[in-house]
Amino acid sequence: MQQDVEVTVARNSRSKTDPEHVLFAMTDLERGLFLPDWNERFVPCTRQTWVDAKALSEEAWLAVLCELQPTVIVTAWSCPVIPFSWASASDCPLRYVCSVTGSVKPRVSRALLERGVLVSNWGNLISHTIAEHALLMVLSCLRNVQHWSALIDEPQTMFAMMPLMRTRSLRGKRVGLHGFGAIARELVVMLRPHQVEIAAHSDGVPAEHFADYGVKRCGSLAALFADSDVLIECEGLNDRSAGSVTEALLRSMPSDAVFINIARGMLVEDERALARLADEGRLRVALDVFHTATLPSDAPLRLSDNVLLSPHVAGPTWDTYPLLGQAALENISRYLDGQQPERLVTLEAYDRAT
Repeated sequence: MQQDVEVTVARNSRSKTDPEHVLFAMTDLERGLFLPDWNERFVPCTRQTWVDAKALSEEAWLAVLCELQPTVIVTAWSCPVIPFSWASASDCPLRYVCSVTGSVKPRVSRALLERGVLVSNWGNLISHTIAEHALLMVLSCLRNVQHWSALIDEPQTMFAMMPLMRTRSLRGKRVGLHGFGAIARELVVMLRPHQVEIAAHSDGVPAEHFADYGVKRCGSLAALFADSDVLIECEGLNDRSAGSVTEALLRSMPSDAVFINIARGMLVEDERALARLADEGRLRVALDVFHTATLPSDAPLRLSDNVLLSPHVAGPTWDTYPLLGQAALENISRYLDGQQPERLVTLEAYDRAT
């Protein structure tokens, strides 16, 4: 192994002839978030290795894998792609990739799944936190939260504030869901008490699936947008959905409608259109995702006083990170005990995911 590669190895009391080798490829920060109470006994195998793969070059990462030959790799956001040149070799021992996070595409190629390597992630364990955030943004837009501080700085009477705030209630509104995965289904449960009408559209989802949740199925994206007072983006990003939210679709929504995106920024064809529509008073807009990971300070969305921006925090809440780490450890234990891990990523799910 190259000398600049630092790893730590923890051993427990199992036999040294045990072939299983679990490689944790994550930073110290990720370890502290997901596994704050880590103890080597949590994983019942002879050999466990920790590597901060983010600090490694592509060549060094490959060298680590070639030398350690792990049977299980535990990944987080920082882990680089698992080289298929190594994983596809006939003598490669890799059998299971356990992601403590959601998206696996940045680290795992489709070919690995086709080869039979098991891959799991956090599945629907945090769907409720994302749905909660979406509902928070809906209510915030309807009550014009982004303008509260200005009115507190310059107190006005209720009669003077109302024409400026134009606050609205969620009750009785028509809510459209673009996408109908685990997050959308959580939203259905959370929206029901508000006595709203819920419709959804998502390519490839069977009609009976919408019916099972008492949701109206829209036959087209155009119909969904045109008939929604509140539209929540929760669709996966793929070749079909990328750029599917056009300015024409947004303008087809009822005047003063609400548009929320807690899915992926690239679903929207032109981010500038969102800023334009918000500034025109046509739409109330709230976003947790953007075209780029960091939204430039001079971006129209940042310059608009009428757009509510969230710093991509709709995912795990502070108190759910350790729960996700524990769920990953339980999956590793299942695998080592010869059982099938939970929340496995299928080829169909892989293709639909971002």
